Amino acid sequence: MSAAFRFLHAADLHLDSPFGGLAEAAPPGIAAAVRRATLGSWRRIVELAVAERVDFVLVAGDVFDSDERTIRGQLAFVDGLRALDEAGIPSFVVTGNHDPLSGWEPSLAWPAGAYRFGAGPVEWRPVVRDGVEIARVHGVSYGVRDVRENLATRFRKEPGSPFSIGLLHANVGGQQGHENYAPCSVADLVGSGMDYWALGHVHRPQVLREVAPTIVYAGNPQGRDAGELEPRGAMLVSVDRAGRAEVELRELDEIRWVHRAIDIARFPDLDALLGGLELELNAATAGAGRSVIARIELTGFGRLHAELQRPDAVRDLRERLVDRLASREPFAWLADLQDATRPEEARAIARAGDFLGELEAVVGFALARAGVDPSAPGDADAPVVFDVDAVVDELFASPQVAAAVRSSAIGESRLRRPDATARGDLLQRAHRRIVDELAGRE
Repeated sequence: MSAAFRFLHAADLHLDSPFGGLAEAAPPGIAAAVRRATLGSWRRIVELAVAERVDFVLVAGDVFDSDERTIRGQLAFVDGLRALDEAGIPSFVVTGNHDPLSGWEPSLAWPAGAYRFGAGPVEWRPVVRDGVEIARVHGVSYGVRDVRENLATRFRKEPGSPFSIGLLHANVGGQQGHENYAPCSVADLVGSGMDYWALGHVHRPQVLREVAPTIVYAGNPQGRDAGELEPRGAMLVSVDRAGRAEVELRELDEIRWVHRAIDIARFPDLDALLGGLELELNAATAGAGRSVIARIELTGFGRLHAELQRPDAVRDLRERLVDRLASREPFAWLADLQDATRPEEARAIARAGDFLGELEAVVGFALARAGVDPSAPGDADAPVVFDVDAVVDELFASPQVAAAVRSSAIGESRLRRPDATARGDLLQRAHRRIVDELAGRE
């Protein structure tokens, strides 16, 4: 029987890095809070480790956002490592693609209890408690940014070893939205013999495998753009005497991104809409238990659609909401307000038994087949007038489309075939555009 112990698994701190997707500069107080957010989440990780009296802390790469690490970020990180060391908690760190060992570093001394793995052969370090080795941490860092080698195949648990952990920054299974650095498969990780894999690189917290071995992405502790909506933090891992790991996400983000869709149908006028939006933002803040950065999309049919089409109407609404809410603590900053509403006439026209009625059926069938909206009208098994997937494939294979995307603000990073959710969104936008255009014609 082994000893029971606990550790904290964190990753992708991206210390002192900016947020993306803010429509304009925030007021000074909010701007300062945003800039401190990644540093604050690291401070919360350290405080949690000390409060929970964990046996050790793991950091799975991308501590910083670039190889030109800021002094402010370095100072904050080393301060945290020292606080852990003073509490008798050892820490183990690997680097990733954003903070390779080849990057610049100021001359700051790490505490004796903190260890950073090198970029050569996989090393291991023991975790000793009361003179007994309770675990081994194996790790390897990125020497340079672009590591395309499968590093996972270098890891091996030695026979007779205690609970063994692989600490690695890698893309397991080619997850989309992240560069394919140190690519590997779940089978590669299982074959290493490790008992737990502490992974970094993918920002969404997730457990890829629960047992034998437990494979976990801690995710980033602070969402930094509108695509990182879920609660963020670090994984508190409890290992029992039989070597079973129980993983718990502890929410440690300082500011949370939220996205809300608001139907205008229930609001008789702009005053009511403003009040409803304010209530929604207050509810989002209360629900998150912290400050929020929000994106709101106005949807649905209604008389307010015409007023929202007037020049600068949506901008003025957003500015009024910002004035009402930005000074509160915790704050709600409305980063973006979008109008996706439709005129009341469009509802009746879309239900008509003519071309638009057929269009409604086509859209409903396509969405249902894609599994984007199970409540979409129509029978998912009914014939579809055209194959949306085939059209998308042909479109994204076109050199002309590729050239157009590269020359646009979208950029090459977005030149990829959209997933089912994105296809459904594009289809619904196209549908809305057609209906609105026809609704304005006799």
